[in-house]
Order: sequence, then C-alpha cells, then structure tokens
Amino acid sequence: MKYLNKTVFSLAVAGMAVLSGNVSAQFLGGHRIKSDEEGPKGQLMVYGSLDYTKVTTPSTSSSTVSSAPLGVGYFINNNDLIGVNYAYSQNTVDHNVVYKQNEAGIWYSPSLMLGKYFVLIGQIDAHYVWGQQQATAAEGMNNFNGFRLRAYPLIGILLGGGWALKFKFAELSMLQTKTKEEGWTKSYVAGISGSTFGVGISKNFDFRKKSDNDH
Repeated sequence: MKYLNKTVFSLAVAGMAVLSGNVSAQFLGGHRIKSDEEGPKGQLMVYGSLDYTKVTTPSTSSSTVSSAPLGVGYFINNNDLIGVNYAYSQNTVDHNVVYKQNEAGIWYSPSLMLGKYFVLIGQIDAHYVWGQQQATAAEGMNNFNGFRLRAYPLIGILLGGGWALKFKFAELSMLQTKTKEEGWTKSYVAGISGSTFGVGISKNFDFRKKSDNDH
C-alpha cells in the first residue's frame, strides 16, 4: 500500500506538471485544434531516438548505448495521443557490460499548437523496469526490477509529410528499482539540465480510408 500511495502521488504530480505546461502555452498564444478542423485524429505516430557515447582514457574506456523511448501512439483526437513505448540502455566498461536496463509501458501526450509549424507537447510515461547491474560484493550481475514515472515537455517542429523533430528540455521523474540483495533504490530527476535534454523524431501514418470528398 505504501508504494501504491507513492505511485498515485507521483502520477498526480506528473499530471499537474504537464497541465501547467499546457496552461503556460495558452498564454503564449497556443491553441488546441478543434474537433471539426482538419487534424491528425485517427492517425498513428511512431517516434524515438538512438544514442551512442564513448569515452576513452589512457587507462580505461567506457561506452553507453541507449534508446530514448521508442513508441507508437494513436491520436484519440486532434490534440491527444495514447500509446506504448520501450527504452533500452547499456553501459560497458573495458568491453565488459556493467549495467543494462529495459523499460516498457504506456504513455499519454497532450499538445498545443504554437503557430503553424511549432507544437508544445507534454508527455507522461508509466513504465515497468527490469535489467541487470554489476554486483558490488562478488563477480557477476544482479537482476533488478521496478518502475519509472516520468513527465516532460517537448517542443515539436513540423517538417511536413507527417515528420516532426521533437526537443525535450526538462524532466520530472522517479525511478525505483530493487534487487534481492540490496532492496529498493530510488532516484529522482527534476529540472532543466544537460541530462534532461534530448532530441527525437516522429512520423505520422494515416491508415484511414479516404472518402470521395477527399479526392
């Protein structure tokens, strides 16, 4: 029950953060597309990004491979999406894997248009997390699992043809994982920094049947 209460509270905080971003956008001239206007309602969106970094020194080398969530969403109206996504990260030191993490879950994303080519987007993720990390007291890897709750804003640039660039510039998140040996480990992220900045790309696909009036 204790963890359930924390989960509900964290989701509420994440929701308020996204709502606050949408309200702020309205003061900037943002608007939601009306239901009777042309928009992406009924379309599917695929999005994500892949990242690779490597650091080499005279004595050691390390690398990180990660995918910011790769997701598929459905426009329930012209402004809101729901969907599923998956993310993966792996850290390697001297060619030995010391950490790898998977996470998968559901997400919700409202948006507001800022003019013709820019969009302010909010996103909330609720993920199950699992993976392996290097054991501290012995050789080998320990399995872990847990959950992540995350909310963040993005600025989207519409490129035409259903393509868009997405720029994430802040984050509010909570990650809780546990192993049999160490119990629960908690980490939190809040604010704007280099670690909360990211760039991704998305593509909308329209599988709706065209009526004769659309030709």
